[in-house]
Amino acid sequence: MSDCIHCDIHELLESRLQNEEVNLADTAKITKVLAVLILMAPANEQSTLMADMLASHGFLLEKNESAESTNPRRSTH
Repeated sequence: MSDCIHCDIHELLESRLQNEEVNLADTAKITKVLAVLILMAPANEQSTLMADMLASHGFLLEKNESAESTNPRRSTH
């Protein structure tokens, strides 16, 4: 495990995604984890956290569309 939770999660998922077809049921489970994380935050911070997560997804989608990478799943900090 590293000091970066993003890197740890990415590492856990990357090998599975490279070796298998993406399972939409697994994707739904990952989304559920994000929802649980939002609910763990204090009530007055949940909407801001949700907005930040959605903004990050939008940024990553735009980055994927414009990137000329051979591995579009790989993101940087």
